[in-house]
Amino acid sequence: MITNKSDCWSKQNHEQILKQTHKHLWRFIQKNAKIASADDIFSNLTNVPKKDLQLLSSIYFLLSEDVKMFIEETAPAILNRLSKVSVNEHNILRGNVRGKINWNRTFKERYSAGGDPSIFVCSQRSSLFDLPENRLLLYLLRKILYISNLISNYDFKKGAMEYVPLGVKDKWIDEVIIIGIKATKLLKNPFVRNISEIHEINNKIISTAEKARGNMYSQLASAARTYKTMITSPISYLELELNGKTLEPINKDTLYEIAVLFKLFEVIEENGWIGERIGLIGGKSSIVSKYKLGQRRMKIYYQSIPRIFMINSKYGPLMSKYGLSDRFRRPDIILEIKENDITNYYIIEVKRSDKRAYLVDGAYKVFGYLKDFESVQDNYTNLHGVLVGWSNISDQSSFSQNEVLISSWENCGNAFDFIIKNL
Repeated sequence: MITNKSDCWSKQNHEQILKQTHKHLWRFIQKNAKIASADDIFSNLTNVPKKDLQLLSSIYFLLSEDVKMFIEETAPAILNRLSKVSVNEHNILRGNVRGKINWNRTFKERYSAGGDPSIFVCSQRSSLFDLPENRLLLYLLRKILYISNLISNYDFKKGAMEYVPLGVKDKWIDEVIIIGIKATKLLKNPFVRNISEIHEINNKIISTAEKARGNMYSQLASAARTYKTMITSPISYLELELNGKTLEPINKDTLYEIAVLFKLFEVIEENGWIGERIGLIGGKSSIVSKYKLGQRRMKIYYQSIPRIFMINSKYGPLMSKYGLSDRFRRPDIILEIKENDITNYYIIEVKRSDKRAYLVDGAYKVFGYLKDFESVQDNYTNLHGVLVGWSNISDQSSFSQNEVLISSWENCGNAFDFIIKNL
């Protein structure tokens, strides 16, 4: 989508769209987004796949105040004053003395070595840092670094440890990377080498940390409990977190695309379809929702295409011949409906514009998609197109089964309703 120099949205329009999409924005995890506050977001998480639940909870965990305080205050303070126990060590030295000489052990060692007078056994007090609470600290730091790497794909091992966000500086992914960098720096503390690893945490080790000397260890225990809840009960964790914040698209065109997508969800559900699967927008899956109604099944794709489209693309091979990637040839939304042997596809292009030139461009883009994928059509498969602009479109009070439907934002609910009711 092309952003117009003369924006068709007023500030009020922008705020209105944000308000209408807020209750669904918990599903949005694209990296080109910022953190926004949100109140009373109701999230039905029961149909979200386990993999998506874990990804979503991991993102919100890293962006939580618990992690921010742990990385910026708790962990540095603990590493500056690690809890320790003092132990007496006996070292056998030859030719020099360090510490207090233990004469009884010295005479025994000399006797065993044939009376060597250069041998001394010295007692030295040393500090032992390999304690349960410190193992928990190390575990949590490494898990935070691991999750940061998993989500951002940033190379935290490279030499440059200073990260400067490019472009818009409010992106949530930048916060994730900065958290990972701070965790990496903390793990370079020399005392960390003296702490052994643990591979899982339980209530016992968290309780031990809570009872350790110093208030910072209580904060460590709190952060560890939050992490444990996030891992073992992601739904419970998200139900709390999603009432406080959400991720909001920075790009207005992207915001409008998902507003249209959410409008489609609402119309589908108003027509009695039942959600089978709720996916994340910006996740790895190409399908963002699945619905059913009787024997009928529905899939919704966002910024991706079904495999049958890839196989039957008319222009894909031509673009590949000239070394041009065809992965950018993706409609904004594709609606797939199957009933028995019949499949209907609706290619939905979203154009945030009120300018006729851009709207005409959008219409021809839909025509191009229909031509590109025309080989998908046969006696059992139908292909349709939909253009949703912002305004300045002669909206129809009624629709017919044309190859292409064109609608404004104000009328797109009616257009979608017509599609769903006339499948």
